[in-house]
Amino acid sequence: MRKIFILACMLMGIVSTMTAQDLDAKYATDLLPVGTKAPDLIDPYGEIHPIDSFRGRCVVLDFWATWCGDCRKDLPEMKKLHMQYDMQGVEFIGVSFDTDFDVLQKFMDKEQMRWRVISELKKMKESKMAKDYHIQWIPTMYLLDTEGRVILATVEINKLKAKLKELQKAHQLVSPDLAGQDHLPQYPGGTPELMKFLSYNMKYPVEAEHCGVEGRVLVQFFVEKDGTVSEPQVIKTDFKNRLSDKKFRKHTDAEKEAMREHGESQLKAEALRVVAKMNNWEPAMRRGKKARVKYTIPIVFKLK
Repeated sequence: MRKIFILACMLMGIVSTMTAQDLDAKYATDLLPVGTKAPDLIDPYGEIHPIDSFRGRCVVLDFWATWCGDCRKDLPEMKKLHMQYDMQGVEFIGVSFDTDFDVLQKFMDKEQMRWRVISELKKMKESKMAKDYHIQWIPTMYLLDTEGRVILATVEINKLKAKLKELQKAHQLVSPDLAGQDHLPQYPGGTPELMKFLSYNMKYPVEAEHCGVEGRVLVQFFVEKDGTVSEPQVIKTDFKNRLSDKKFRKHTDAEKEAMREHGESQLKAEALRVVAKMNNWEPAMRRGKKARVKYTIPIVFKLK
C-alpha cells in the first residue's frame, strides 16, 4: 500500500511539472522568436513609439488587460519586479488591450502601477500591436535586450523573473555606457553614516521607556530631486511591551492598554522627528536624471 501511495505522489509531481511547463508549450508557440527585432509600439492616436528609443536598456513588455484574471493574478509579482529592476535601468512597459481609457486609468491608479502603459484602446483581435507581437493569450511577456531584440517570450512570469536575475548577475541589464547612471537615493557616507546619525539623534521617549515599550517603526518618506526629505509617515510598527512587570500590577487592564498606546505613539512620533531632521540625501537617478523617489527605513527602539 505504501509503495502505491509513493508512486501516486510521484505521478502527481510529474503531472504538476508537466502542467507548469506546458503553459508556454500551449500558449507561446507562435510568439516572436529569440533574436527578432521587436516591432515599434503605437498609441490610440496612431503615434509610433520606437523601440529604439529605449536602446541601451533591457525592456519588459507586459501585454495585459484590466479584465484579464490571470493578468491581475500576476500583477503583485510584476510590481515586485518593477520595484527591483526599475532603478537598475530596466524599462517596464505595459501594453493594454482595454478599450475604455477611464477604466484603464482608474485601475492603474488604484493598483499604483508606476510604469509606462500604452494602449491602442482596441480589442486584442483588432490591435496592430497584438498582431505584430503574435499575441493570442494574455498575460504575455517579452523581454528585450539592450539592442531591442527579443531574448525571452513567455506567458509565465516566473520565467521573466529568472531571466532578469540571470541578466543582473551578468551585468547585462543596461549597456556599459549607461551602467551606474540609475540608482536609489543614497545617504551621504552610505549606510554606516545613516546608522551613526540615527544613533546620535534618536532619543528614547521617557514615557515610552517607563512603560517598557520597545520595537521597530517603519518610516516611509520621499527623497526629493534636490535631496531633501519630505512627507515622512509611519507605515508599519512591531512593538513589544513589558506592562506585565510587577510595578504595573496595581493598574487595571484598561490603564495598561492606555499606557501601552501612549508609549507606542511616543515612539512613532520620535521616529518621524528624527527622519525629518536628516541631512539631504544624494537623490535617485532614473534614466540619467534626478528623480523623486519613495524610500523606507526601519528605526529600532531597544530597551537596555
